[in-house]
Amino acid sequence: MSFLKRLYYFSTGLIIGIIFLFFILNGKKTSCNYGPSARVIDNIISKELTYKVEKDSLENEELIDIILNGKVRFNKSDVDKKPCALYFIESGNLNLLVENCNKKAIVEFR
Repeated sequence: MSFLKRLYYFSTGLIIGIIFLFFILNGKKTSCNYGPSARVIDNIISKELTYKVEKDSLENEELIDIILNGKVRFNKSDVDKKPCALYFIESGNLNLLVENCNKKAIVEFR
């Protein structure tokens, strides 16, 4: 079988597979976060967020945006702390210390 014929079959299968996945996954809240920072952030925003110190005029959606745009600094975090791991998140000029428990996440502004 020539290379062009193999390329044709491969391309046809790839296009059919992409169309199939597009229709299956369309409209669902699916994500492909493989990095450790992205997985931690997804875990944090899926929980109830509470403040250790109340920040003036900050809505829950704004806090979620800040966390989503942030990056987890594992060298400043304590992931083995029991019962709740501590994560240090840098987002622009804001630094957050998030205590990630089983059912809720406690946010402290630094």
